[in-house]
Amino acid sequence: MENQAVGNSSTKAASSGTSTAQRDGRGVWVLTAYGISGLALFGVLLYYFSTYVTR
Repeated sequence: MENQAVGNSSTKAASSGTSTAQRDGRGVWVLTAYGISGLALFGVLLYYFSTYVTR
């Protein structure tokens, strides 16, 4: 009975560690996507601003 309880808790600890590692990797990709989107938006705004100034 005690062995089953220990086995279950170690399995839960291993699976929770795996989900944390996957979540960290996903967060990096989300931040990268936000960064690229922000740079693209900044470029578009800079283009329209420079077009407005040169007129």
